[in-house]
Amino acid sequence: MKRVVITGLGLVSCLGNDRSSVATSLRESRSGIRAMPEYTELGFRSQVGGMPDIDLDALIDRKRRRFMGDASAFAYVSMADAIRDAGLSADAVADPRIGLIAGSGGGSCANQVEAADLLRAKGVRRVGPYMVTRTMCSTVSANLA
Repeated sequence: MKRVVITGLGLVSCLGNDRSSVATSLRESRSGIRAMPEYTELGFRSQVGGMPDIDLDALIDRKRRRFMGDASAFAYVSMADAIRDAGLSADAVADPRIGLIAGSGGGSCANQVEAADLLRAKGVRRVGPYMVTRTMCSTVSANLA
């Protein structure tokens, strides 16, 4: 039987962005859910949500970040932390026996709305190629590959 070993852990969540802060939040029964004023402005019936407190632009190179919606960026930061936590070198990560399991429910909703608005207002040529990778359902796995 083949064995799978989890060697590293990376987290980006509304409870914290590292193992100790998430563990502390859980031990103290601290919720990461907060009021989201933008939800009120959009007319949502629920005005609460869980959003990670993280500066993605400070953690991801601009050239790489332009392909990513928020879900991909959160996954990328988590992956980088997991690789660091595992103590894996670049050569080890490139080994064909090293794998990653990642999934998502879809692309960035904010980017989908932005793309639709651009399409309606300015036409298809103004949407831009980077919007494709931000909105496609496989955005997380594509950006982590």
